[in-house]
Amino acid sequence: MAVKLYSSYAVGGGHPVMSGQAGALIGVLDACLLNGYGLKTVDSIVVGGGVATLTINSGHSFEVGSTALIAGATPSGLNGDKKVLTATTTAVTFDATGISNQTATGSITAKVSPLGWSKAFSGTNLAAYASTDPGAYGMYLRVDDADPQNARVVGYEAMIDINTGSGAFPTGAQLSGGQYAGKSFQSNSTARNWILVGDERLFYLWVEANAAFAGLMWGFGDLLAYNSADLWCATLSAQNSSQVAYAGQYSAECLSYSNATAQPYMPRASYGQPGSVKTSRIGGMSWAAAGASGSTGYTTSSLKFPNNADNALLLTPVYMVSSAQQGMRGRYPGYYHCPQDLTQSGINHRDRHPSLVDLPGRTGMVLRHGGPAFGPGAYSVIDITGPWR
Repeated sequence: MAVKLYSSYAVGGGHPVMSGQAGALIGVLDACLLNGYGLKTVDSIVVGGGVATLTINSGHSFEVGSTALIAGATPSGLNGDKKVLTATTTAVTFDATGISNQTATGSITAKVSPLGWSKAFSGTNLAAYASTDPGAYGMYLRVDDADPQNARVVGYEAMIDINTGSGAFPTGAQLSGGQYAGKSFQSNSTARNWILVGDERLFYLWVEANAAFAGLMWGFGDLLAYNSADLWCATLSAQNSSQVAYAGQYSAECLSYSNATAQPYMPRASYGQPGSVKTSRIGGMSWAAAGASGSTGYTTSSLKFPNNADNALLLTPVYMVSSAQQGMRGRYPGYYHCPQDLTQSGINHRDRHPSLVDLPGRTGMVLRHGGPAFGPGAYSVIDITGPWR
């Protein structure tokens, strides 16, 4: 399964805009999950030494690690999804192993490749998304994007229209209106930075709803289950209250936070008893009651950075457990917490780290979730190479 990266940081623009307006989140999700974005006519593709250089003189929406969907080129091996290796304002490169040195012909186009999900139902500022992968657990994400600052999100086991579903997680009794997906701390058209990373069965969305404290992050989709018979090992892991005006060091409702207090939701218990289950997430190494990844608050005694033995940046998987901590259901694919104190490390938001000790052969992207205006920050790492499964 391909892992794909999308963000508002690409130098050429052309990405959908996240803002404090109704419908902004659906615009971003439609572009990333369904349609792709930034469609351009390609000026040239030149292959040399197994590497293709794609040039778009008017600029493009790609960045290193994103995926270009190319069409109309001859030879045909240049078409399809291509992971971007390098990027300038007008050109990108990608692997072209097996294709001889040449200049491509044809009416060639390129855009940021969509993740390949479906939009099952829609309405005014409403949308329901689902994975199209045959192995997926079949859950739906309903998004109510009418509020300018916070969308409301609910998972369903089944839906028959945009307003009718069964097996809600959370239920109305657990959290009326669903969880919150923060967009902006102001109700206006100011663009907010965002990053989405996902595969065919789960995505994570980081949003800089308030620049004073970096970004909130939430996710929806299928976890990596510890029991192959657990057909409900999916999660909606968003916020349980509005966080868009948060002005502290980090948010305890962000995915970067390990918390023994129940926050994420799953559609059922592992044995299949119907009914939404409140759960918890924990980081596996140096776990304490609660804390933010990469912060002095992650544990009562955070490890130091770099690690004394090997000068490494250390990572730990993030696990889903029952609210009573009776056992682990699974873990979040491709997403990692850091048990070290990174607040004075020199590590920055969106730094790329290839071949980390705990991610051999993969590139991890650092995401910032707290500070800098209000003190030490919090950082997590996401695998942007994949596959996650």
